[in-house]
Amino acid sequence: MKTIQTILFLLISIGVYSQTPKAYITNYGENFISVVDIETKQKITDITTGNKPHGVAVSPDGNLIAVSNEGDNTVSIISATSNKVIETVQVGKVPHQLSFSLDGKYILTAINADHMVDVISTASYKIVNSVAVGRNPHIVLPMPDGKNIWVTSEGDNKIVRINLDEMKVVAEIPVFGFPRVMTATPDGKFIYLTIRWFHGLVKIDAEQNKIVSWVQLPISSKFDNEGKAAHGLCVSPDGKTVYLTSQFTDDVSAIDVATDKILKNIIVGKNPNWIELTPDGKYAVVSNTSSNDVSIIDIENWELTATIPVGKNPKRLWVAVTNNK
Repeated sequence: MKTIQTILFLLISIGVYSQTPKAYITNYGENFISVVDIETKQKITDITTGNKPHGVAVSPDGNLIAVSNEGDNTVSIISATSNKVIETVQVGKVPHQLSFSLDGKYILTAINADHMVDVISTASYKIVNSVAVGRNPHIVLPMPDGKNIWVTSEGDNKIVRINLDEMKVVAEIPVFGFPRVMTATPDGKFIYLTIRWFHGLVKIDAEQNKIVSWVQLPISSKFDNEGKAAHGLCVSPDGKTVYLTSQFTDDVSAIDVATDKILKNIIVGKNPNWIELTPDGKYAVVSNTSSNDVSIIDIENWELTATIPVGKNPKRLWVAVTNNK
């Protein structure tokens, strides 16, 4: 999903870019996103957005940051150079997670209340298409081939695949009970999915369009009436490990992709919502919604190296090398 970001990161070593990876975190309770320098482990700045910022993504070239604002049904387009909003796009009702297409031409936004994915052109900053995907889409996941995206339909208990050339749904996979967050292996062969009420993840063969295994985390004595269990997840750049946050037990688990075995876990902040890795896979960044901070994990040593306060109710985050010289 982040092949281009990995290339940008490698350019640092030859002096093309001087930046280190940064984490962009939405603060749902305070109408701004926070920017954290992962190397220095310091918050750099806050950027004002719309009301109730939910999702965030960075363009493949590192020039733009897009933020979906659930409270006023907009997407804020931010210049990574100036850290200022340069355009505000009105979208459908209750936008959730969004992502750029891998060629950077589109911003793809899950519109939860309108049951659509709104497609915004980065050339005009206008909606050029809206694709029906089933009830209550939540997550948009571009696949490594650049031609397809998967979308979770929470209300219809399925995930659907949109072909970006045809701008229509071309496949769907039924799952049980409220699909939440998705990620994919770098080769696009497998999709990992979390589901409300299930404390673990589902592994899906993206080539055969079927569930192939379930990985359950240890049973916890805690219970949440909203069904918050395992939530955020990401895959290492080498495709060998998937990392999964648990909102029950306030920790992150590392799971072996080849065997589906849980390798280890580590305690982070309260109610960890989202997790992303740096392009080199050295660090993981976790947003903790109830403790209003982010955790930075040293992956090789498997230790928590920093806890950084951000705004109220941090939700999504995106880690990238951006062009803000």
